[in-house]
Amino acid sequence: MNIFEGVAINATHFIWPLVFLGITMFFTGFLYSRLFKWLPKEWYDIFLGPVVLLLGGLIWFYPMHMGFYDFFK
Repeated sequence: MNIFEGVAINATHFIWPLVFLGITMFFTGFLYSRLFKWLPKEWYDIFLGPVVLLLGGLIWFYPMHMGFYDFFK
């Protein structure tokens, strides 16, 4: 029994936005590490994850919401 028989998935439509998400997260973390290395080690480590997730996600999401996602259709 195949429950996905009538579903057609365009891999490019799904994969490339995720690739751009990974690239955005990487560069957000890289920028954070360069700009905020002066913070104490504990603060630097605590804020690294939330900054990369929230700021990187926002930087990725906003252009996708504005129509960049249609580029992959």
